[in-house]
Amino acid sequence: MAAMLCLGMALSLGGCALYTPQPIDLKRETTAWKKLSLDLCAGRRRMGVQELQRIGLLLNPELNKARLTCARSTAVAEFSGLWDDPGLSAELERVLQEHITNGSVSPSLSVPVTGIPAISKRVAEQYKEADYWNMRETERVYMAELDILCTRVQVTHVKLDALKKRKNQAEQEKDKVTELYRLGEVSFADFQVMTRRFSDLLSEVQEMEREHLRQHLELVTKLGLHPDVREIEIAEKLERGVPAMVPAPSAELLLESPALKAKLAAYGAGEEELRREIRRQYPQLQLGFKYAHDGGNDKIGPGIGFNIPLWNRNREAIAGATGEREIRKQETLAVWRDLLMQASTLFDRGQLAETHCREELARTRALATSVEQLQKLYDLGEIKLPELADARHEHFTRRISYLDCLSQLREIRTKLLYLNPQFTEK
Repeated sequence: MAAMLCLGMALSLGGCALYTPQPIDLKRETTAWKKLSLDLCAGRRRMGVQELQRIGLLLNPELNKARLTCARSTAVAEFSGLWDDPGLSAELERVLQEHITNGSVSPSLSVPVTGIPAISKRVAEQYKEADYWNMRETERVYMAELDILCTRVQVTHVKLDALKKRKNQAEQEKDKVTELYRLGEVSFADFQVMTRRFSDLLSEVQEMEREHLRQHLELVTKLGLHPDVREIEIAEKLERGVPAMVPAPSAELLLESPALKAKLAAYGAGEEELRREIRRQYPQLQLGFKYAHDGGNDKIGPGIGFNIPLWNRNREAIAGATGEREIRKQETLAVWRDLLMQASTLFDRGQLAETHCREELARTRALATSVEQLQKLYDLGEIKLPELADARHEHFTRRISYLDCLSQLREIRTKLLYLNPQFTEK
């Protein structure tokens, strides 16, 4: 009997997993992070948007967390649905008065007649699918946010360049008006306007420089790069003209959305979990075999056991699983409605933004023509400097307004593009 116990223990422990410690070495991890960042950038300060996207897909912490979550679900699904391990019990007793030793060994096996392991396997597969689509949705959201941030950085570059040029121009105008004011050729009101305008432009340049720095630091953080590589710039320049709006994805296309598929898979897992809890209210069959040595006689015999569902019947777990299924159903419907609303709302906003953008571009070009004409009149001495300066500043203001409209239009287009599952699969 002792030999049987030893054999059973050896078999049970032979396939067990072993713990391997993995302490975190922050110094080593930081060195590796810095080296990888430098290698990916390859010493370049100016990089294309596609190169930045590739780096972000590799290094972004949120994306890597989603991938690890998906890998964990995959590993869990691989080993789910297994039967409970067989049991082994042993008894030993000594009859003191007669100096007799009796013992018994009883192996047992739970037979899942209710099919719970198969249901558990389906639950794990559903969670595996949900985590996969959650990972895809995380990538979709990240790529859209990265493209939008790149657009904002590009627009900020153009706005900052325009602000600096206008500030330098306004400074020259202020110096000339100051001299003319001393000579009595311009009014005090014109002198004040030019001085205040230059002061305002100086403040705007400083504010735009702070925004430029903030956006670049945000870009480095979103890419997951080491701080030592924070000097990167976007190589592409902002395109000229107004980009055309893209169509909104149809309801049929939105059915393929990763966000919706993730919720549908989670709802499917909830359905299987409820089915599993309902099955658990029924008896579980347990088969056994007993060998005993009693009073010098060997005895053997089968055994059978099961629980009797009189009052518990797993009602608490069934109620919880039923409520959880309803919650997931509501979440799934909410995601679907939100997708439909996003597609419709973004398209309407995009059409309006495109109209405004074209209007601002037309005004900007008209004012540029007007400034050229006034410049010629000024060179001929037919108008004064304050009048030319007002026209220049109006043109600058309209150009900044156009850039704001262009930024908004490009952001809406990006959101619509990435909302389309066909675009994200390319």
